[in-house]
Amino acid sequence: MLRKRSDFAILVTVLLLVFVLLAGCRSSNSPHKLLIYTPHGEDMLRDFVARYKQAHPEVEVQFLDMGSREVLERLRAERNRPLADIWWGAAHMTFQTAAEENLLAPYRPTWADKVPDSARDPQDRWYGTFETPEVIVYRIGLPSVANHRLPGSRWAVLAR
Repeated sequence: MLRKRSDFAILVTVLLLVFVLLAGCRSSNSPHKLLIYTPHGEDMLRDFVARYKQAHPEVEVQFLDMGSREVLERLRAERNRPLADIWWGAAHMTFQTAAEENLLAPYRPTWADKVPDSARDPQDRWYGTFETPEVIVYRIGLPSVANHRLPGSRWAVLAR
């Protein structure tokens, strides 16, 4: 009788181990997910996601669209259990702040040598992908805003 209980316990243990191993194998065959935090918006991301999925059809691409400061705050909150795989889009200083707070992991892309030193982190924690030009536009013939008290917002006056 004791032998049968011992055999039964061994059988149950082996079955549990096989179940755990099979469950682990099943999850590795499921589609991979890529979570991107970005301020770029759905219109811009649609093309990039479509092109990525052509090269990697097994990957499910998801993104959370939020401002870059919101991404930074979220990464701070997720410091010990990060959820995002990629943060795409922020100003140089915002990325640098995240790097200094150890919120970014080093990664060196294949195109790293094409990015100027001024547009990347020396420790490979972030890379600039494009430059946003700063533009100032003004209306000729508009009275000087600085020398007059104008009702309401100065921006509203400039927009007229």
